[in-house]
Amino acid sequence: MSNKIIEINDLTFYYGEQKGIENLNLKINEGEIFGFLGENGSGKTTTIRCMMNILIQQAGDIIIDGQIVSRDDFSYKEEIGYLPGELNIPDNYRVKDFFDYLTTLREKEVTRIDELVELFGIPMDKRIKQLSKGNKQKLGIVIALMHDPKILILDEPSSGLDPLLQQQLYKLLLGEKEKGKTIFFSSHNLDEVQRICDRVAIIREGHLVTIEDVKDLSKDIPRRLVAKVGKIDEPKLNGFQYFIDNDTKEITIDVTPENSLSNIMDVLKEMELLDLNYPPASLESFFLDKYRSD
Repeated sequence: MSNKIIEINDLTFYYGEQKGIENLNLKINEGEIFGFLGENGSGKTTTIRCMMNILIQQAGDIIIDGQIVSRDDFSYKEEIGYLPGELNIPDNYRVKDFFDYLTTLREKEVTRIDELVELFGIPMDKRIKQLSKGNKQKLGIVIALMHDPKILILDEPSSGLDPLLQQQLYKLLLGEKEKGKTIFFSSHNLDEVQRICDRVAIIREGHLVTIEDVKDLSKDIPRRLVAKVGKIDEPKLNGFQYFIDNDTKEITIDVTPENSLSNIMDVLKEMELLDLNYPPASLESFFLDKYRSD
């Protein structure tokens, strides 16, 4: 049985009369990458701030690495690397001096600054206020990992990064997972979730919608083939799940065990097949359908 390193039980937080989260229950396994997915305002950041003891919930409890999160004891944070959604740090420091300052605040030895700075190419002699948004985000990632924590709690970690740097971040997080680290991160990026997560929770308006195993979902969700044809003969598509764009003469068809790729190709050839796109299965349709239905 997997060891539950983070447990959130009936967590509730209100901003006055406005609901932040309500009766939220999550259990995160040690050594997994767990995605927390939802639109802006769904309660992702509120949950993370409660986990980090920045907000105090009105009901429920949070247990991280066997320790109940409370105002009386902050020692659990020594094994957490935290990246907030809005990075708010003194901007008059030089980057190097700010790292030196943070090192003096940590009880745990800081061992990874040089490695991570080199990986992300952060200019150490610049003042923080001179950094671009992307470089500030990279700085936040290094701050979260510099003491080699056991648990990472990251709020929209890829925000502000260009596609190449996003790939670098995903590779880094997968490497941390291989070392046995647990990673909990919020996102609204479905592609990001599909690439690196073991499981994902969807939250909407402060309530949990579902928790799903990404690998199992990827197997179960049908792949969609998009074909451009010379002529559309709709009766030949009877029995298929499909959508036709009459303007572009493109047909989107779900490929399933009942409607195999070879059967679909036979039909498309009869319609003068001109072009074909057959991308990997995407979680987007599942999540959007689930979000709407709930």
